[in-house]
Amino acid sequence: MKNKPFLVKLEKGKTYAFCQCEESDNQPFCDGSHSAIIVKDDILVESLANAFFSIGVNSTSRNNNDKKMKSNTQKPLIIKAEKDDEVNLCGCKQSENAPYCNGSHLSI
Repeated sequence: MKNKPFLVKLEKGKTYAFCQCEESDNQPFCDGSHSAIIVKDDILVESLANAFFSIGVNSTSRNNNDKKMKSNTQKPLIIKAEKDDEVNLCGCKQSENAPYCNGSHLSI
């Protein structure tokens, strides 16, 4: 996470994938790191489920935990540039106007 926006030039007609998971090494754009997060979550869910079963939590609870973990995964937001433009893309990942900066970083 970065506490200021990324100033980038978008080219008309090009498609961009804005990272929302905060794991990309190519910020503010996606590099596929969210896929690794899904695998980590699956491993974590399985580990937690095994721990819960050892203390007597039922299988219904396990299924609910699986859904909660997977719902936290953020896939990229696809942007298609309608014109050549220089824009500020959100670096803090808190903007309510994602992928564009709305100044949210100022209150973090």
